[in-house]
Amino acid sequence: MIAETILIICGMLSTSPTEYGGTIGGKVVDDSRGKTALSGAEVVLRVKVNGEEMVCGETTTDENGRFTFHKLSIGKEYVYIPGANRDGVHYPGQRLQLTAEKPLAIIELSVCDSVSEPSPLVIRRQEIYMRSAPGVLTVSESICVDNPTTRCYVGMQLNEDGEPVTMQLSIPSNFDRTTFEKEFFGRRFLLLGGKVVTGIPWPPGSCELKFTYTLPIEQGLCRWQRPLDLPCEHLRIAVQTDNPKEVHCNLPGAGLEGKNEVVFESSGETLPTGQVIEVEIGHFPLPLMSYARWMAVLVLLVLFLGGAILGARRSQSVAAESNCEESVRKHRLRKAKAA
Repeated sequence: MIAETILIICGMLSTSPTEYGGTIGGKVVDDSRGKTALSGAEVVLRVKVNGEEMVCGETTTDENGRFTFHKLSIGKEYVYIPGANRDGVHYPGQRLQLTAEKPLAIIELSVCDSVSEPSPLVIRRQEIYMRSAPGVLTVSESICVDNPTTRCYVGMQLNEDGEPVTMQLSIPSNFDRTTFEKEFFGRRFLLLGGKVVTGIPWPPGSCELKFTYTLPIEQGLCRWQRPLDLPCEHLRIAVQTDNPKEVHCNLPGAGLEGKNEVVFESSGETLPTGQVIEVEIGHFPLPLMSYARWMAVLVLLVLFLGGAILGARRSQSVAAESNCEESVRKHRLRKAKAA
């Protein structure tokens, strides 16, 4: 690596950077293959000036994975963002500024091999915070998504005309709106088939995904259900409420956080994809159909008991009549013998 760096510097100096401006160069390596040099890789250089970002250079790496951009403007007002492309995925590098004192910059850009299936993504930690107000339930979620492999997950197409999908958020379908904390995610998540999905490539490492959505609720009635999007190692749900006794969840309770916040947490085992998490807040009156069913059962029970009582009374009446007839017959028989 030291020898290659010396070669890069010599190549830069041979172009007289002080005469032609700044120079950015370096090497592209494949992290999936032990940081081996990648020849023929596409390298794109962007520059941000006065808030505007544009492409200012494109090149490909040589047989040793090296690249160089010459004749670059120098000054703190120029922020350069080099990056490399691999399998349709762009891997940005660090932001750079070139000055008269430091007109040269040497960097290393890392790329990865790609994988379409199966999904390697897991949720290391998911935190859900709920707060109810008249007519609305506000839900804020924070999800730490991790790709523990050395390859970038690019997903599969759901249909021939669609884009690959790498992740979907199975939030309740009656949500009013969804707001992402980072504009990048807000632009890349779309509503498809009633679910919020994205085709964002997921390189190795973890990423924090935060978003908030609202749900309409009836007064005194709130039921929230949500399948897990990925295997989840740790799930925590906090509900802000004035009456913690009216909050129920199918996760183990973890106590109270202050006076108005009840907490539920997974017990340590990884929860599988698709497991439905349920939270109920407030009193839940039985629906009309439930009342009708119970009334039907009650009517049948009354009819059954009435029939049983009537049958018992008839049996007793028949037995009494039979006993009476037997007594009369015996009485007549005694009188006949006496005569």
